[in-house]
Amino acid sequence: MAEFGWAYLSGAVTGLGPAESIQYLRAADGDLTGSNNFTFNQTSNNLFLTGTMIISGTIQANTFDVIHTNVIEMDSSGSTNFGNDSSDAHVFTGSVTIVSGGLRQGYLHLTATSYNVGTYDAIIGVSSSAYVSITLPSASVAGAGKTLVIKDQTTSTRSDSNKIAISASSGEKIDRDTTYSLSGDNPALTLYSDGVDNWFIY
Repeated sequence: MAEFGWAYLSGAVTGLGPAESIQYLRAADGDLTGSNNFTFNQTSNNLFLTGTMIISGTIQANTFDVIHTNVIEMDSSGSTNFGNDSSDAHVFTGSVTIVSGGLRQGYLHLTATSYNVGTYDAIIGVSSSAYVSITLPSASVAGAGKTLVIKDQTTSTRSDSNKIAISASSGEKIDRDTTYSLSGDNPALTLYSDGVDNWFIY
């Protein structure tokens, strides 16, 4: 109690304040008292605090169950990381403004001749000069507004026999076709998903 300034009292020791209240020093070297704003229920094993808690150290907990948050402003310096896996999804409601700096999307350097696009892929650069087959994910799984760039990064003209063949998922379309081919000098394809069953070129 001398270190923390409060203690929970039970048994023969008599404290002041309402039932279940945590006891604390009213003043330095003064009497103990309690408050309805700081109580402990032995039956439920719950500690209750009404008011503001200011912590200068670290909170460690097995589970955080947040009932309500009210964030007014958050300032941060340095780098920030969200998530730890490419399948993680982070949802923002509203606009995102980049005042200074740039937006970098995920890039895949594709050396294989066959590839199934993941929902997390954004830019695919094809380096194989052979025939390459690329299959798009379902538009409904990718989600509405998902964009994808596929680019031929080879240093030679790509013939029709060694084209990059992009295929939609079963029953879906790329514009009005089920497939789309890239050939010629460093062709590229930019797509977006309608979130239902179509990918559109733009």
